[in-house]
Amino acid sequence: MTGTETHTDRWGWVHEHDARWDADRERLFATVPDGVFPTASRRPGERLSSDWWRVEQDGRVVGYGWLDDVWGDAEILLAVDGGARGRGVGSFALARLEEEAAARGLNYVLNVVRDTHPERDAVTAWFRRHGFTATDDGRLRKQVGDRRRDVGQRQDGRPGVGRAQPPDADRRARYEAERDRAAARPRGTAASAGDAEPMGPGHEESGGYVDVDSHRY
Repeated sequence: MTGTETHTDRWGWVHEHDARWDADRERLFATVPDGVFPTASRRPGERLSSDWWRVEQDGRVVGYGWLDDVWGDAEILLAVDGGARGRGVGSFALARLEEEAAARGLNYVLNVVRDTHPERDAVTAWFRRHGFTATDDGRLRKQVGDRRRDVGQRQDGRPGVGRAQPPDADRRARYEAERDRAAARPRGTAASAGDAEPMGPGHEESGGYVDVDSHRY
């Protein structure tokens, strides 16, 4: 999936066309407290799912944004280096992810703050201040598109007009893989921990981390 890139006087927003587990991710995610993301071991060079962007400042990676739109809306996660929290990096990444979702003709961005998050209430409050509302299934959701338009239709880079664009091969393959995995599960039961694949940054669950003193990523 093609992504956008943005550069400001302060930060760069760089789309990773072939996102893989690397030294920058190892360093940055090591600063995120336990319980924020599902724990999973990663191999150097391991390919990661969905779309990734990195936030750069003075040539150093200070944050990541992740977006998955396989189900028609955009599930997102944010991660900010421990030494860069409280400076607005998370707000910058969140705004860019919302722009990306809207440009794709999507209506909502979704985030899940896990029950094991050490500052779940503070993170939820941070998302609420950025326009998110809680849903019945425990997710946080924000509308970024216009519900009156036909989702997925775009022309000249503007969402909501023109002929619908068919999904590319990569998106279709991800959709079919998720569909087949869901279909293989016994009806009426959830996948057990022993049956599920290891989860970690870049898989289906998501969440964020907030600096409790400044209430900013």
